[in-house]
Amino acid sequence: MADDLPDDWDDNPEWDETNSAPLSPAGMLSVARAKLGLTQQAAADLLGISVATLRNWEQKRTAPEGPGRALIRLLYDHPEEIRDWLSAA
Repeated sequence: MADDLPDDWDDNPEWDETNSAPLSPAGMLSVARAKLGLTQQAAADLLGISVATLRNWEQKRTAPEGPGRALIRLLYDHPEEIRDWLSAA
């Protein structure tokens, strides 16, 4: 069966930002949490929100607005720096 495939067929292409959809705020939050090794409770405490709100955002039941979206984006782009800054605040 593998002999039937074209030579340029690749079932495992390299990932890059040109061949994938941008992350939603829920995806950014999950990735940032994973990078920092935070539980949902620890991330909620860091962000100053309830764990129920964080879960709702991650499970796309609700979507963060304005400042919440901006904070998630910052945490995604600069996880260690934002964690350290928020922890000190």
